[in-house]
Amino acid sequence: MGFEEYDAWSSADYPPMSHPSADVAVNAAVARAAGLDAPQPAGSRILEIGCGEGHHLLSLANRWTGACCVGLDLSAKAIHRARSRAMRAGLGNARFCEARLSEFESDAPYDFIIAHGFFSWVADEVKVGLMDFIGKNLTLNGTAVLSFNVAAGWKERMAVVEKARAIMAAGEVDAMEALAILRTVAGTDRELYLIDDMLAKGAAVLAHDDFAPMMDAWSLGAVVKLAEAHGLRWIGDSVSGARGDDRSDNAAGTTFRSELICRADAVFGEALEDDRRRPKAAVRVPNFPKLDAWRMLCAREALPLPDADMKSCVFTFPQLKVLIAMDGSRSVYELSRHAKEVAPDLDFVPWLRHVAERGLLG
Repeated sequence: MGFEEYDAWSSADYPPMSHPSADVAVNAAVARAAGLDAPQPAGSRILEIGCGEGHHLLSLANRWTGACCVGLDLSAKAIHRARSRAMRAGLGNARFCEARLSEFESDAPYDFIIAHGFFSWVADEVKVGLMDFIGKNLTLNGTAVLSFNVAAGWKERMAVVEKARAIMAAGEVDAMEALAILRTVAGTDRELYLIDDMLAKGAAVLAHDDFAPMMDAWSLGAVVKLAEAHGLRWIGDSVSGARGDDRSDNAAGTTFRSELICRADAVFGEALEDDRRRPKAAVRVPNFPKLDAWRMLCAREALPLPDADMKSCVFTFPQLKVLIAMDGSRSVYELSRHAKEVAPDLDFVPWLRHVAERGLLG
């Protein structure tokens, strides 16, 4: 990929969101279950490569204020937004750097490195550079999350993309319009399904995924070999720890993977306790519900709110008006009266309990 193409790709707006597959608490639990004494996130050093506007990293920094969180991205606009949001949310433990990976110099190794939505969208020399960087900048017991599109499931998707690109070129229409046109002449039910799946993503996501200037799907086996060539070891899926293979991916038509890797010289022992299996305490709705500063900023800017599991929670505008009122100064009763005014169709009490159960309240 040439620099101009890379710059065009990086400048496009990608919808802010958090990524459960790159929740370092989950990743650490997976590593410990495999026998690696992975660091606890609190007080750790976390790096996200290709952080965009920082929504995921800021959500981690908000959860662990004692962690040092660093975000790296090529887009000046995205980094500016990330820095602004970090400052306004009072997250001084997060900093953001505008630079290419090849230009970035780390001042110390990291316990967790996140490369979500990066590998399949850069040239091969950048992929090699990514693995080299991880191998040189990961702590001994640290882990890295690497997500990528899988070749097995992307063959038929790219055939649809090529047809849509031909329509775009002939009719001077955008990707969404081209897919809508293609939908009217879809040859099979499978092709219709793929078109509908692409349309459901929306223009912003399609520009970075199916219709990105660079979209290079790899097999799991090829990614593992590249990692091993740079002194790294594959642990397994970043959420389940399962170790798949190319044969099962081909049979299932797998389209996406998020995998966990570590240094090859890391010492593995007996499986350690998986923190996720501990019983969770019952959730109580506080008398004066309050969003923390980061989630309040998200509500005010109509961004997804990250829940306790790093899942992105999207609310309607009337619901956002209720959330913005949750600054800790109003009781549940006062909020219910406010909800009747700004969101009359909202069943407030069960909705508020749901908000609390998702871990959105401080």
